Amino acid sequence: MGSSFVGELATPFLALFAVFWVWRQVTGARPSSSSKSVAIVVLGDIGRSPRMLYHAQSFLSHGYTTHIVAYRGAALPKELTEASHVHLVYLPTPLAFVSALPRPLFLLLAPLKVLHATASLFWALAFRIEHAPAFMLVQNPPAIPTLPVVKFAAVLRGSKILIDWHNTGYSVLAMRLGTRHPVVKLAKWIETYWGRTAFAHLCVTEAMKTKLQTEAGIRGRAVVFHDRPPAHFHRLTSFDAHALFSRLDVISSPSLSSFFLPNSFSSTSTPFTTITSPTTADPLPTRPALLVSATSWTADEDFSILLAALSIYDEAVSALATKASGSTSKEQEIGGRAAAVKAERLPKVLVVITGKGAMKADFEAQVREKEKAGGWEHVRVRTAWLAIEDYPKLLGSADLGISLHASTSGADLPMKVVDMFGCGLPVCALDFPCISELVQDGVNGRVFRTAEDLADQLVSDGIASEQCPNLRDFQLLSASASD
Repeated sequence: MGSSFVGELATPFLALFAVFWVWRQVTGARPSSSSKSVAIVVLGDIGRSPRMLYHAQSFLSHGYTTHIVAYRGAALPKELTEASHVHLVYLPTPLAFVSALPRPLFLLLAPLKVLHATASLFWALAFRIEHAPAFMLVQNPPAIPTLPVVKFAAVLRGSKILIDWHNTGYSVLAMRLGTRHPVVKLAKWIETYWGRTAFAHLCVTEAMKTKLQTEAGIRGRAVVFHDRPPAHFHRLTSFDAHALFSRLDVISSPSLSSFFLPNSFSSTSTPFTTITSPTTADPLPTRPALLVSATSWTADEDFSILLAALSIYDEAVSALATKASGSTSKEQEIGGRAAAVKAERLPKVLVVITGKGAMKADFEAQVREKEKAGGWEHVRVRTAWLAIEDYPKLLGSADLGISLHASTSGADLPMKVVDMFGCGLPVCALDFPCISELVQDGVNGRVFRTAEDLADQLVSDGIASEQCPNLRDFQLLSASASD
C-alpha cells in the first residue's frame, strides 16, 4: 500500500516537472516583479483561516505584492479584495466528498484526491502567477500534497519557503487511521522530509517549535507566532447584543420559545435583553446563561464531555430548586461545592455551537434524545452556522465560552479560545499538554479534564455574570490577554 501510494504521488510531480522544465527552456525564466512579493498558499478556504488572513493583511500593509492561492469559499475582507497589490488565485473545487467516505473507500480514493490537488496547486504556483514571488508562505496542515508541491514550485521559480505550522497533518490523519497505520507513517515521513528544509518556520506554540526541532529536525529560523484575535473582535454593548438576539434564528427557534423560553419575545424584548430607551438595552435578570462553542466536528473534540456536564448541571439545578436540606447525591458528584451557591440563582443554560462537519448530525441526535420528556429541564443545546460577521458578535454577547479542543499533536492551540478572549469572553477549556500557553487555570479562565470538572466549574463559579464576580474577573483578564 505504502509503495503504491508513493508511486502515485511521485508520478505527477515528475511529469509536471518535465513539462515545466521544457516550458522554461523555451520561454525563459520570468523575473520576479519585486523582492517584496509573496504567494500565500492555503489548501483550504482561506476565508475561514483567520491566521492566514492576518498574514495576508500584514504583508499587504508592508508593501508586498500578495498572491493568495486557495479554494474559493467565505468572503474575504475588503482590505484584500479591493487592494491593487492583492491577486486572488483560486484553485478548482476540491474532492471534499472523499474525506467523508467510510475508511475502506477513503483509503481507495484518497490518492485520487491527492492527484487532483497536486495538479491544480502546481499549475497555480508555476503558471498562473505572472512573476515569481520572492516567498511562498504555506499553511500546514494539510502537508500532502502541499509541502512537496510548494517545494518543487519554489525550486523552479527561485522562491523561499515559509511554513506556518498550525499543527501536524499526520497527527490529524492518525485520529482516523491510528498511529501505526502505514499511510500515517508515510504521511509523517513526507511532512517531516519536505517540511524541514524551509527557509523559515512560524510555529503556533512554543511546544510546536520544540516538537519540530526535536522530532523533525527542522532547519532555518523557527519563531513562535501566537494567534491573535482580529482587531474588530470586542465585547458588545447590551443594545448591540439585543439587536443580534432579535434576528438570530438559533435563539428565536420555536422549540425554545414554546417551553424553555416561554413568552420571552416581544417588540422590545428577547430572552436575554429588553429595550429601556431608543439607544439602550438592559440584560433581563431572569435571562438564561448563554454558553458558546465552535467546532469543525472532528474526532479531536469530544462533545460527549459537554453533554455529560450539562446533564450534571441540570440535575444540580433541579436539586437546588427543591430546596432540599443537606447535600444531594448530585451535589456530591460535582465536588460537594454546589451547597456553597445555594443562595444564588442557577440559571437555565442555552448552549449554541457553531460550525460544520461530519460528526454534527450524530451530536444533534444525541441532543434530541437528551431533550425528550423526562430529560433536560434547565438546559438546551442548539447548533448553528453563522454568517462570518455574526460569529464575533455572538462571542461578544455570550456569558461563557467552552473549548473541547484536545490537539492531535499536543502542540497546537484552539483559535476559538483566542477569538473568545478577543471578545472579552471568559473560557472553560479542556486540558491538554500546552493549553497553559493560552489559558491559565484560575487566572484568565478555567481548565477541566472531565465532565464532572466542567459541571463543578459551572456551578461553583457560576454562569450568570451579574451573580458571579469570579467570571467577571476572568472576563476582564481574558480581554487583556488578547492585547
